[in-house]
Amino acid sequence: MFSNLSFSPSDPRIVVYGGVVVAVLWIVKKITSKRQLPLPPGPKGLPVFGNILDLPPKGLPEWEHWAKHKALYGPMSSVTILGQTIVLIHDIDIAVEMLDKKSVKFSNRPSMVFPKMCGYEHEMAILPYDRYHRQTRKLAAGQIGSTSSIARFHSLIDDQARRFLLYTLRKPYDLELNLQIQAASIILDMLFGYKVDPNGRDPLVVLANKFMAEFGEAIVAGAWLVDMIPWLRYLPDWVPGTGFKRIARDYTRTYEDTMNIPYNFAKEQKEKGIGEDRPSYISRLLDTNPDEDEIELIKNSAASLYGGGADTTVAALGFFFLAMTLYPEVQLKAREEIDRVVGNRLPTFEDRPNLPYVEAVVKETMRWIPIAPLCVPHTSDEEDEFRGYRIPKGSIVVPSIAFFAQDSNVYTQPDQFKPERFLGKLGPNELDPYSFAFGFGRRVCPGRRLADANMFLTIAQSLAVFEIKKLVDPKTGIEIDRVVGATPGLVSRPTTFHFDIKPRSDEHKALIEAIEIEKPWTGSDAKYLKGLRL
Repeated sequence: MFSNLSFSPSDPRIVVYGGVVVAVLWIVKKITSKRQLPLPPGPKGLPVFGNILDLPPKGLPEWEHWAKHKALYGPMSSVTILGQTIVLIHDIDIAVEMLDKKSVKFSNRPSMVFPKMCGYEHEMAILPYDRYHRQTRKLAAGQIGSTSSIARFHSLIDDQARRFLLYTLRKPYDLELNLQIQAASIILDMLFGYKVDPNGRDPLVVLANKFMAEFGEAIVAGAWLVDMIPWLRYLPDWVPGTGFKRIARDYTRTYEDTMNIPYNFAKEQKEKGIGEDRPSYISRLLDTNPDEDEIELIKNSAASLYGGGADTTVAALGFFFLAMTLYPEVQLKAREEIDRVVGNRLPTFEDRPNLPYVEAVVKETMRWIPIAPLCVPHTSDEEDEFRGYRIPKGSIVVPSIAFFAQDSNVYTQPDQFKPERFLGKLGPNELDPYSFAFGFGRRVCPGRRLADANMFLTIAQSLAVFEIKKLVDPKTGIEIDRVVGATPGLVSRPTTFHFDIKPRSDEHKALIEAIEIEKPWTGSDAKYLKGLRL
């Protein structure tokens, strides 16, 4: 049967078949050698359970726990829990090489069980990198994805920044609430045409904060055992250790409210012809006559932007106010620049090119204590060889943004708040934090330009009119020291928002009070909400 396979030495088929054999042998060798490559270094685990005892303890910021791996195992390390590999990155160059330059392989998200139990499978931040994700990102990009699209909202951002000054003049002890009202007023107006109630705890502001707090807890890699042992979700509720099922049901209700209540408000307002002169994200998309699937896409994209936009800048600006109490010399330099360039009025976006030190303060705020210390984890779509290590398919890849921001190989005195580093006065290699603070590759934060615009104007206007100091103990007259503390979770927040915030002078107080006449409050839309379960 093989008689027809005999060749003469000159037969060209020898070259063809020989080439095939060589190719097969090369492929087998590559596959075999790749399988023999080690994982990135890490602690030795237990049989079967792996590194389950090496997970972060409750209450400690996760990035601080994993940062110990840098000294022990180098810039890239790993742990494996019940067969799931987690790769930890503590070097910005590695993060860029893997997540930016090789984004085609590392743009997916981990398929974690607990977030799905909470109903988050269509939430933009954790969507797999598929067609649905690209459609969702496209909707977001059309709204807030470019500098020109954000410019359409400069007036809205300016209005809310000014109102924040007014709220803070009246209630300086409610700084966190004032920031929440400001951030939510911008994003809710943009997305739904909704007016926030600044005189109390607006229900949609409370809802956004509740959703983001729950979401941040739900998607932390390694935080929920059911993500490592999926069959636990099928255990009866009476079995000890299944309390996560009740938590998931509570989180699901919050997310459903976040999707449906503001959307239904915007839809009803459009049907009544209200706000046609000021179209919102939802009203514009409803003009396209979407089908049921497209409506779900719109609701999910809006909910993702709503939750993130109403929460993250609050944390970042909280760290700004904390820094100003600890570094009064920075406040003085920024104030001098504003007074010299702007004069006796509030800064605007048009002043931004002429305020380089204030610009540097914004960047240093983003770097000093990043609000997303570990980013949302990426995952690998296929097995990969990276710098001599094997990255298995499905590995969870966690870049430590907080470590990048505190890396002494990149920043001079990284624990200090020094805006001068971005003016070339500390060293030549002070990396712009915008290159990592908002994530990497195809999963970079879609709301980064809105966050940047809001932060710049709020910081510039606050520095223009307020003096920000530590609180003084009324009994002793001594300043109360503030600890530079941050909460654990996806979004890191200051452990305190309590400072002494007063107008710089009577003239500056009058400048703030004039806002009430220039930008009068037009009323809240909270009374139109239906079905809220708070």
